Amino acid sequence: MDATTEDLADRWYATLFSVRRSIRYHQRRRSFFDRLDKISNMLSLIFGSVAVYGTLQDNSKDIALIASGLVTVFASINLVLSSATRARDHTDFMRKYVELEKLMLGAESEQLLLEVAARRLSIEAEEPPVLHVLNAICHNETMRAMGYAKEDLPKIGPLQKLVAQLFDLCESDIQNPKAKDPPQTAP
Repeated sequence: MDATTEDLADRWYATLFSVRRSIRYHQRRRSFFDRLDKISNMLSLIFGSVAVYGTLQDNSKDIALIASGLVTVFASINLVLSSATRARDHTDFMRKYVELEKLMLGAESEQLLLEVAARRLSIEAEEPPVLHVLNAICHNETMRAMGYAKEDLPKIGPLQKLVAQLFDLCESDIQNPKAKDPPQTAP
């Protein structure tokens, strides 16, 4: 292979990897917001029922007030976060990336790679800000799915994984394992 063919193959692989990582990222975000919506609705229903029970019983007024307050809190959180809408948005982004991956199933060509890159930029322009730790988790999942060894994966701490859907925690600590080796200097 000549240099331009190798370069095309490398760029094709990098783009395909990136598209697959983005699909995983949006699947995880959709799943998170779906769970948040369902849990919030479930808790609102449970505590709403407890509030009704508390109002019907003479000695349970305190329970009714607490349950009513909890319903208000859970419903407010769900309303402010718009979890159902956000889940739907991430579903749409995932579908757009799946369409890009379908395009890449054909033969590698410079023109097709440019088309995929242009479409990808259009999708990225519409996306909300990326959670970098979650993106790194999806990067690792994609690497495992594509056959990379565990030693090649960047290390992500358990606390980082726990809060990855909420905010980035020490994202600068996530490094490529091969990049940690100091550069070799000439004697």
